[in-house]
Amino acid sequence: MANSQSHRLRRAAQKASRRKAVVAKNRKTEAATKGGGQARQVAVAARAPVKACIVSDELFAEGIGHLALARTLPSGMVAASFFLIDVWCLGVKDAFFVVTPPQKFEERMDKLSRQQPFIDIDPSVARKLLHDAAVYAAGFGLAPSEDFARAEAIFGDIPMATETFPFGKNGKPFFISGPYDSPTRIRRILDTLAKRAGPDGFDFIAGMANFA
Repeated sequence: MANSQSHRLRRAAQKASRRKAVVAKNRKTEAATKGGGQARQVAVAARAPVKACIVSDELFAEGIGHLALARTLPSGMVAASFFLIDVWCLGVKDAFFVVTPPQKFEERMDKLSRQQPFIDIDPSVARKLLHDAAVYAAGFGLAPSEDFARAEAIFGDIPMATETFPFGKNGKPFFISGPYDSPTRIRRILDTLAKRAGPDGFDFIAGMANFA
């Protein structure tokens, strides 16, 4: 009887020890994600399981849309990189990385989906799309968002697919200024396009409010 009870106690202690080890490992991972700078946060997140990878359904029809890759951290928090893609001209227009509670992530996704419906996309295809969008814009002297490389690192060891995509509109870049584009930024983009594509090698629409 004493040996049986001792065996049960040892098994219980071993289980408790394993649970503590798992909790300690998760806490260590989460601490690394929260601290050490955003580059380290992304590197840690890149090893977590993929939660979702989505893209705006009408991206190529409307010329601009969102793409996001999210991963679930051991703590249950969600690490995600969001990208604003301009497939008609600017490539990766904006990019950022966040670590957020699941509820906040879902709220952000709901807000974005009200602007444009989303569809699922294979992470390898998503990575290829981002890469090719940046390359297309770079061909006309237009650099991606300064945070693109850091946010894109969340893909980790996911390889790029082989798909190809139809950039531009009617065979050439089509720049449409956004509501927050300053006159200086618009002129810089137009000057860059004129130099690289020629005065007739691109189309554009610039709102008059930007030049007020």
